[in-house]
Amino acid sequence: MKIDFKKISSPVILAQDEHYSYRDPAAWYQDGICYLYFTLVEQCGDGQYFYIAMSKSKDFIHWSEIKKLTPKDRSRNYSSPGNILPFGRKYYLCMQTYCREHGEIYGNDRSRIYMMETEDLEHFKEPRLLRVKGDIPEGEMGRMIDPYLIEDKEEAGKYWCFYKQNGVSYSYSYNLKDWTYAGKTECGENVCVLVKDKEYYIFHSPEDGIGILRSKDLVEFSDMGYIPIDKSQWDWAKDRLTAGFVLDLTQVPEVGHYIMFYHGDNEEKYVFGASIAMAYSDDLMNFIAFETDRATYPEFGKVYDGDYYKELPFDAYLNGEQEIPQGEGVFDIRDYGGVSQTDRLNTAAFCAAAQACRDAGGGTILVTGGEYCMGTVYLYDNTTLFIAPDSAITASRDCKRFDKAFVRAEGAKNITITGGGKIYGSGEYFVYEPRQKSLMEPMKVSHMCLRGTQIKDLPETTQRHAYRQRIRYAEDKYEEGLEAIPRPQFMVWLKECKNVKIENINLEDSMAWTLNLDSCEEVYVHNVVINNNRHVANTDGIDITGSSYVEIDHCFISTADDGIVVKNPNHTNRNMCDIYVHDCIVLTVMNSFKIGTETGRDISKVLVENCIFSLPDIYPGTTSGIAVESADGSVVQNITVRNIKMDKVICPLFICLNMRNRYGLPYTEDKKDKYWGRLSEN
Repeated sequence: MKIDFKKISSPVILAQDEHYSYRDPAAWYQDGICYLYFTLVEQCGDGQYFYIAMSKSKDFIHWSEIKKLTPKDRSRNYSSPGNILPFGRKYYLCMQTYCREHGEIYGNDRSRIYMMETEDLEHFKEPRLLRVKGDIPEGEMGRMIDPYLIEDKEEAGKYWCFYKQNGVSYSYSYNLKDWTYAGKTECGENVCVLVKDKEYYIFHSPEDGIGILRSKDLVEFSDMGYIPIDKSQWDWAKDRLTAGFVLDLTQVPEVGHYIMFYHGDNEEKYVFGASIAMAYSDDLMNFIAFETDRATYPEFGKVYDGDYYKELPFDAYLNGEQEIPQGEGVFDIRDYGGVSQTDRLNTAAFCAAAQACRDAGGGTILVTGGEYCMGTVYLYDNTTLFIAPDSAITASRDCKRFDKAFVRAEGAKNITITGGGKIYGSGEYFVYEPRQKSLMEPMKVSHMCLRGTQIKDLPETTQRHAYRQRIRYAEDKYEEGLEAIPRPQFMVWLKECKNVKIENINLEDSMAWTLNLDSCEEVYVHNVVINNNRHVANTDGIDITGSSYVEIDHCFISTADDGIVVKNPNHTNRNMCDIYVHDCIVLTVMNSFKIGTETGRDISKVLVENCIFSLPDIYPGTTSGIAVESADGSVVQNITVRNIKMDKVICPLFICLNMRNRYGLPYTEDKKDKYWGRLSEN
């Protein structure tokens, strides 16, 4: 029977308590049973005692009563089981001693590598010393811990022992008795070694986390970095996450995955306090860790009347009948561990599907069957992200789970986002509560304030005060001693991508800029709904940032900041041209369509037509309908805006040429045109 990993609700298998903690896992799978071996640390009045212990399970959920396999002996403290190695008709479990007979906390120089024999995986003979450094006397072998045994990937009958000494050292033997020292490499502790694609994969533990080295010959090693498991919300692993042991069960029909056991340190109350946890993977990098989303600011997330536009015509923009892709080249995140459960994190599942799609040369990442919570995810060349109409990817509420954006691609070509479903940004969880609720009636008296007036100094009768009091900021705008909230900068960020299509998708509740087209080319955005909280600060709708040959067609945007905005800051290092915006409706409290203010590079050939700019239900209204600004030296030219309808817009047209000198350009007479920039007809 296939094991259902979706039923696992927590990564923790063995949780520490005041009597015992659990460390250094190793495992073996046979005849439908997973045998889990580990260090059992017993907390006693005179300190800690270490044992090799075991538990077993048929479903990776229910584990048997713990059984001690070694005696209580502080002068030995058998611990840190490495792995089970079949040899002949028997099995061998390697381990270390952790000698603490004189009160040493982390073991003394007498710690050595041992091995014990079993025929049934449960009853073991007395451990015997492994002389992994050859004929060197035991007293001269030096401190060595954390062993692992594996057969050579090419030469049958040749066995390697890896162990912690001067990084990781390794010796070989043909009979498990006589050993020859072979070398060492820089490495963390608790090594585990697998063979995949004719290479050794060495899992190890540096200061915190689980890293991977790779080698074809045990001479040259390449560093693959860290396995991305985030322990930030795990109290049981608050001090350290370590000791990853990976069991290759990809060819076992009822399992079909790599299974990783590891432990998390929490020594706040007990020395050597730790718990053992589990994760699984299909690619040895993206591990499903059964993580639960927890908001960084759980008191946030409230929604009030007026935050969202209630009359948004979804059916006029989104097609709920788009055919769901099937067959070869479709990578369903559910096949990679995706689970549509409240607060279940699916970052690794999405990333694994995206990586499989990439490895295949392209295809479709399919999201269907519900809502899937996750942190930052990535798209690669020739990829379609298809989110079905009944489904969504939802941003984690944990600020630490993002790398600048929620959905991102960089330097990719042929990217499509479609399907009729939703990308949801959980925006209210990344900003402070507003000082006042939505203004649902017109102000009886209002006026403009002096330019440059600080937010905290705005008169109550000004329109800007009425607007700002209702905005939710991530910063301490009112100097109240609040910490800055480290929210993502973008919900969807496509940087230096080419041939991009975004259509039939709902982008909702962004945490900052919603869709940033950064230095891209050949982009078509069609039938997109942006439905943001209209009081979450900095939630621009579509930012065309240094991009050229961009068409925005038939989109509905309801947001708090600029609706459609063309920018070209210095970092793009390029001029931009050929922007066509048409048949769009924009509802915003700021600028419906704007060029600027980030204008370090030139902007030309922009056409905006047949659009509606309005704010029908909240006050004081849209700040401006059309704003064209050059503020940083940019030449802005050949701009056409025609056939625009506006309603409840405070300033229908705003044009501004100034020089705020954001980039610190020196003024010289021969370069004064570039210094000041220019707004030009042609």
